[in-house]
Amino acid sequence: MKSFFVLITIFLLMHCSTDLRQVPPPTKNGNLSRAKTNLPVVIGRFEILSADRGVYTDAWRMAWKGHLQSSGIFSNVHLELDPEVTKEYYTIDVEMKTSYSDRYNWWYTWPAVYPFIAIWPIQYRIGEYTVEIKYKLFLNKDLKKEDVIIKKGNTDEFLYGFFKVRNFHRMIEETNLEAVNVCLKNLEDSL
Repeated sequence: MKSFFVLITIFLLMHCSTDLRQVPPPTKNGNLSRAKTNLPVVIGRFEILSADRGVYTDAWRMAWKGHLQSSGIFSNVHLELDPEVTKEYYTIDVEMKTSYSDRYNWWYTWPAVYPFIAIWPIQYRIGEYTVEIKYKLFLNKDLKKEDVIIKKGNTDEFLYGFFKVRNFHRMIEETNLEAVNVCLKNLEDSL
């Protein structure tokens, strides 16, 4: 019985943390046939400054490609391009930094720790998330635009905050999508 209790406790603790890998899927735009520019764009250096960046860098790179394609700004989006074949092209370098913190209001939450372990429903949790996107847009080798976008999001959970993370995941994905949309709008305005 004791090993069963330990197993359940470990299982619950694994599902209590918020997953920061919320990559927003691209949405379809209506003007895909008429691009703002006829030159292709290459996603060059793409870095995520985070401890677990290796896990979701490829997912973000593909999401960026999808967002750039669906925005209708560029005619073609490539991950690699042969400069011998194409003489004129844009390159975008992206650097992302994410920060997430959550805290609890222990005046409400303390009975969930002791004496009503995990059954006390009032577990007030506050999550705050910040994403910072730095990008550089080059035309061939010349710097055309450089910008930094910072977006912040926050949410809270009042009931069963130890275990319910769906609202925090949604908030992270919406904040990421908002930052990407601002970046795309700035790119479109700079061309």
